[in-house]
Amino acid sequence: MLRAQRGLIADWQSADVGLSRRTLLRSTTQGWEQHGLRVFSDRAGDLTPAQLRMMGVLEAGPDAMLTGCSALIESGWTGNSAHVDVLVPRTSRGLRRRRLPWLRLHYREVLPCAGGLPARAPAATAIIDACSWARSAREVLLIVTSSAQQGLCTPDRIQRELLLRTRTPHRRWMNEALAALLDGAQSTNEADFLRECRRRGLPKPRMQTRRVDAQGGRRRTDAEFLLPDGRLVIVEIDGVGHLSTETWQADITRHNGLTISTGALILRVTGWELRNDPAPFFDLLAPVLKGEAPCVIDPAL
Repeated sequence: MLRAQRGLIADWQSADVGLSRRTLLRSTTQGWEQHGLRVFSDRAGDLTPAQLRMMGVLEAGPDAMLTGCSALIESGWTGNSAHVDVLVPRTSRGLRRRRLPWLRLHYREVLPCAGGLPARAPAATAIIDACSWARSAREVLLIVTSSAQQGLCTPDRIQRELLLRTRTPHRRWMNEALAALLDGAQSTNEADFLRECRRRGLPKPRMQTRRVDAQGGRRRTDAEFLLPDGRLVIVEIDGVGHLSTETWQADITRHNGLTISTGALILRVTGWELRNDPAPFFDLLAPVLKGEAPCVIDPAL
């Protein structure tokens, strides 16, 4: 049991291996250590992140399971989380526990079928939960797209799970992320950009301009602005496909090649930002286009 549970055992499991809670407590004088109220480890010292996730489930009781980012990490997700999120039955409201700053218990009437060790919710359930507790639209986008790209769950399965959850925070953000993932949303990105330019009184850019980069490759830029003093500003609009490692590397090469061949100031914005939070990007772009902010490095610096 200790090997399977990363060196940890809960007092409610002790009877299964012929031990009493008193025996576990005595073991703390022989090199073991108690964590929380119910969990013991076979050696003293701080627990690793993986052990903390196991401890969260053991501390919460036999029906508990990981969910949210904690469950996704156990399934191979490369993101991270500052908390261990654990689902428990609503009937466990009397669960006695010490306040642990890293452990968050979530009570639910009906729990999904758990799998793995430590027990964890299915990927689709964990993704929706993680998005429900996200702090921003960008965090929702990251969770949905990275989970799908890393093969944890298909966009269709996430969408079906979302339809089953009638009261879910950040539902609009999740639908936006899924729509972008399912159809790319590439056709709307430029329209969103032009709309924001008109709304803010900015000049109309040239769209889809043909360029040749420093390596001789033929490129198309998404949007270009020619300033009165002859300087060029290029805006590249990235869809969710640009979040993959391969595309990100290609974008770097493309960016560098265009910078060398055109001498332009190249700015990047995501389609997600244009639809959900365009203000930070346009607060940077507008002063440059209006001549109120420099777009070159001051030689005196």
